[in-house]
Amino acid sequence: MSPDVTHVLADFGTPTTQTLSDDDGWLSDADDGIATFGGDPIDYIGSGTATPGVDVGGFIVPLGTSVPLVAFEAGGQIYFHYPEGPPNLLSAVALVTSLSPAPYEVFTPLCFGAGTLIATAEGEARVEDLGPGDRVLDAFGKVHEVIWQGGRVLDIPDAPDFEKWRPVRVRAHAFGPGCPARDTFLSQQHRVYFEHPGLTVPDGAHGAFAPARQMVNDRSVRIARGRARMKYHHVLCAEHVVLLANGMPAESLYAGALIWEIAEQMPEAVRARLPELARTMKPAAPDMGATQSEDLSDTLADSSPLLGAGGGRSEPDWSHGVRIRQGFQAA
Repeated sequence: MSPDVTHVLADFGTPTTQTLSDDDGWLSDADDGIATFGGDPIDYIGSGTATPGVDVGGFIVPLGTSVPLVAFEAGGQIYFHYPEGPPNLLSAVALVTSLSPAPYEVFTPLCFGAGTLIATAEGEARVEDLGPGDRVLDAFGKVHEVIWQGGRVLDIPDAPDFEKWRPVRVRAHAFGPGCPARDTFLSQQHRVYFEHPGLTVPDGAHGAFAPARQMVNDRSVRIARGRARMKYHHVLCAEHVVLLANGMPAESLYAGALIWEIAEQMPEAVRARLPELARTMKPAAPDMGATQSEDLSDTLADSSPLLGAGGGRSEPDWSHGVRIRQGFQAA
């Protein structure tokens, strides 16, 4: 890791939006001249963290939450890319970076496995069959129009670096009766929506999201390590939506920082809408912390009739399973 470097915020230009293109989902020195940003070949600098820098008695001190950072040069300009969103620079006067030449995985799929049935106003439809103008039904009975549906086939190398590409398999009824109605495959970062009496959520919220990987308990929810190939699909609406996927509440594509990693797959008309969507789209629910999601997963697994003797209660109690406020649930 290189020594920390302090960058005064006044030296930064305005944020820009361009398409980052890469052939394997990783940025490294091997991508120099191959991967492109806005059509210009990149020169990889490194990956690490960025931390807000605050003036304390005339000294710049890194304070606040660090976020992952990827730095590269393209077209004579140095760019900072925040794969998980930018740092909170409120009250900051600088950015303190720590970089190393280590490769960074910039493509982390956020999507449904092919064959997942999505609730629509006309009934359930396979996610890969959805298209612009189709009307999907959210977990609370509201109809939303699909802007774009896209897919990508991933051949997953048998190597630790590609572990994030492996899907999470949620067994049928893992989170309650019909939730999901059948085994469901999600990308690891794809968030599932929960309402449960044991959750602590902000005022005004009824439930919260948890990434599928945080729900892994190696019983009812597992990493599908035997899958060497996956076809993932995204569904984008004008709002962030709690879809019903095989009867399980799970998010539609959120127009945050990560959406630009797949922007090149979209038609030009959809790409042109992304800046507006990124500005106006609000999260459908807050995120629960890792500890809450892991505890919830264990609680639901302990009460699951799927797990057999010793894996759950003798008389399964689903009263604390996933609940939807308006009681809507796909058959």
